[in-house]
Amino acid sequence: MPTYTQLVHAFGPDGVLTLDRTQVEPHNLRPDDVDTLCETGLPITAAPHFTMHVNGPYEALTAFDAQTPDRPARFLILGQPCTNDNLRYAMELHSGNIFTIALENGTPTPNIKTINTTLDSFIEFLYRIHQRNTDMPGTSANDARPYTEKLIAELKTHDERALGPNTHWTDILNTLLDTDIPKNRDGSRQAIAAALHLLHPDEQPLRWSTETRIGQGVQELSAHRADNHWLLVTHGFSDLDDILELDTPTSGLGFELTMRVPRRQDDDLPPGWALQTLRNLGEYVFGDGYPFADGHRMGVAGQLGPETSRLNALAFITDPQLGTINTPNGTVEFITAVGVTREELAEAKATSNNAVLARLTGDNGLPITDVTR
Repeated sequence: MPTYTQLVHAFGPDGVLTLDRTQVEPHNLRPDDVDTLCETGLPITAAPHFTMHVNGPYEALTAFDAQTPDRPARFLILGQPCTNDNLRYAMELHSGNIFTIALENGTPTPNIKTINTTLDSFIEFLYRIHQRNTDMPGTSANDARPYTEKLIAELKTHDERALGPNTHWTDILNTLLDTDIPKNRDGSRQAIAAALHLLHPDEQPLRWSTETRIGQGVQELSAHRADNHWLLVTHGFSDLDDILELDTPTSGLGFELTMRVPRRQDDDLPPGWALQTLRNLGEYVFGDGYPFADGHRMGVAGQLGPETSRLNALAFITDPQLGTINTPNGTVEFITAVGVTREELAEAKATSNNAVLARLTGDNGLPITDVTR
């Protein structure tokens, strides 16, 4: 069973989720499973076999009741395969067994199959298969066969039932025996995390998954505490995990959005309207819109923040602190979105965004979206 440190080394500091005990204890999990979820954690994505970014109903970490082949049971959803929206991985709370549950029209079917006897073995399988790709990138199936056969034998000692005839993992590992190992595919995720850590080295950011499917919006949002303001950042306009296979000099669409809003000393969370605005911009871009760039402007429906706000438009400039970074799969430019009035929008069109936003800076000289001004 890998440790939390090993999972972080494999999947990145932002690629492992640990839970607070108050989140899981109400589900009456077995003590060992509580320890695993709270101390070891789950990989958020172990492509292509697992992701917590569920597309559709029965989202990760929700509980529900279903009928197994043996008895009624209560399950905790863990996630789904990256390429199958109609299958869920779930842990049966009483036994700790891991099941696959097939969905039809968004509803669980009787097709429920045990794939691991424990949560620990499920994580072990995900981790070890990921390590195969990391240890032997670009290796042919034939040259990798001794490694893969040894891997199968070792995994069988962890969970013999999981590798019985015609099981979920047996099918996957038999396929790996005949599959070339791809070259390393590092996306923008860790480079973005490094840039933000360099800017705020002593700060633990807040993070939220949007549960949005790749290619339909941003996957995550983060909030970073800075002097008198929150720095909000999208994650998902760029190709975080290098799965889009785009032949471009940029990572994905080549940018991520930022926004800075005031923060009082006693604020525990950033304002919800700001996070929702960034999420809406993701849906706009991946829907009928276009990528944002320095110098862009747009009006918004209604206003930013409360009904009393005068801000009903956005102006975009290159983030003055983060700028553009190089990542393993291309460049990423951080574009900051700043709330402006309709009058300021017209002025920006007549002059430039920088000319208007120079007046909207805080004490630190950074553009701030203040809905109370």
